[in-house]
Amino acid sequence: MAKPFYFSIQSWMLEDMQLKLAEAAVYAYIHGLTTSEEMGKQGWHGSVRRLANILHTSPSTMNDIINRLEEKGYIHFYNGFITSTINREPSPKEPDVRNPDTNLASEGDGAPF
Repeated sequence: MAKPFYFSIQSWMLEDMQLKLAEAAVYAYIHGLTTSEEMGKQGWHGSVRRLANILHTSPSTMNDIINRLEEKGYIHFYNGFITSTINREPSPKEPDVRNPDTNLASEGDGAPF
């Protein structure tokens, strides 16, 4: 059985890289494997068909996504591995704001709707 692995679609993947959600999911998965110490920081090693199966999409859709990410220079093929080429770590000086609208001042009479 494979090791459990979690990946996150980061806001910079959607906003700065202008990826569609499916592209961001594929990129986030590859990026997670590329940057994970526990997974050996090697990226994805396997077929595109297997990657499509893991991420529950068709092989033809996965091929299209992989080709677009490679054309944009966001992924790289090396010795049978697919690795991400962009690595953005949060600055230690920036606060960790996950949902900035959770602290909005309440309005109205307090009714939920």
